[in-house]
Amino acid sequence: MIGEAIGRLLRFEKVPVEAARERMLADGRPPALVEALLASTRRPRSDLITSTVEEIVGRPARTFREWAADHAADFR
Repeated sequence: MIGEAIGRLLRFEKVPVEAARERMLADGRPPALVEALLASTRRPRSDLITSTVEEIVGRPARTFREWAADHAADFR
């Protein structure tokens, strides 16, 4: 969706968990953050939709596609 927003074909390249861990630690990220980020990749997909965002910020949540379009300049 980011590629669509910026008008470029992008591809996803899977990175082995150990390589990702090593790189994030080498970049100076705290170990607890690295482990939390890696744990988040192992969660099952969820299609759960809640009203939490709207309750907190007072407006409906945007889709990722809308967010990507709004931030396209940040990716160019």
